[in-house]
Amino acid sequence: MSDNWGDEPADEGIEAQPFELDEGDEPDPRDVPDDAELPEREPGRLFGIDIAEVATNLAAPAIRAVVQKAITGAVKDAVAAEVDEALDPSVVEELQAQAATAARRAVTAAMDALDEEEPADEEPALYYGSVDEFVREYLVKNYRRRVDGERTVWAADWWNYPEAVIRLDALWRAWEHLRLDPTTGMSVWFRDHAEHHMSVLMDPHGPFAAAGMGENRINTNDSDKGAELPYTAPPEGLYPDLREDGAE
Repeated sequence: MSDNWGDEPADEGIEAQPFELDEGDEPDPRDVPDDAELPEREPGRLFGIDIAEVATNLAAPAIRAVVQKAITGAVKDAVAAEVDEALDPSVVEELQAQAATAARRAVTAAMDALDEEEPADEEPALYYGSVDEFVREYLVKNYRRRVDGERTVWAADWWNYPEAVIRLDALWRAWEHLRLDPTTGMSVWFRDHAEHHMSVLMDPHGPFAAAGMGENRINTNDSDKGAELPYTAPPEGLYPDLREDGAE
């Protein structure tokens, strides 16, 4: 290969053939002569939009907005002037006097209403004065079960068993609360309270287990089917009547 490009023969390739533009081809805008005449635009239109029509459509709203603003300002000024003229010192003093009188009457009426309000509802009085009265007068008479000392147990001296006292007191308090519900109160008490605590108390492995074990079992703790549960009164003064003290 020679270092002189001019000495080498040109490679044979495809010979370029001249071609002509079809009559329908668009000319290149760059080929348009500088002195060529551009098409004239229709007066009053731009890109096909009627400028006069646009101006007409915008003029009315603009005028209304300006007029509305001017009228509003004028009316505000007129109203303010009339109010200033109407509220002379004598009128202001009269208004202040009437406001003071109205406030005084409102405060007096409110204070009178407070005096007439009924006091808040007091805590309902207890039906049974103590857990002992509840056990004696209600529980042993209404919750009757056969007690044999083996499958079911009970202690007539229930007050000697701390856990039993707590559970029986809870039964009494729940009964005092739910008795005030005349619809489902007693149903709820039996379902959620009596049946739960009494099943625990009468379980041979429960709080009264010692009352039904062998030789230590006391015959007075037995009860026949349908009979009242055994009951022995606690020492005098152990459970005072809370209704007499008026407080717990």
